[in-house]
Amino acid sequence: MAADFDSMLPELKEFTIPDTPFKVVDPTGLPDDTRKAFDDFLAGSTLPQAFCAYSHDYSQFCKMVRNGDINIG
Repeated sequence: MAADFDSMLPELKEFTIPDTPFKVVDPTGLPDDTRKAFDDFLAGSTLPQAFCAYSHDYSQFCKMVRNGDINIG
């Protein structure tokens, strides 16, 4: 069975927050399994806000899931 990447890895809207050098996304609405895998991927990240993640980190995570380097679920 093929993975449904569109539902597992939804597109997240980028935004900026003050004093943050890169665009960010809000991953709080991700499906539960995806959110857990993304949280594990971000372990040790330097972004201090709990409600957002760097957009480039989410893009890298999505690429790794699609390549089979990270399994969700």
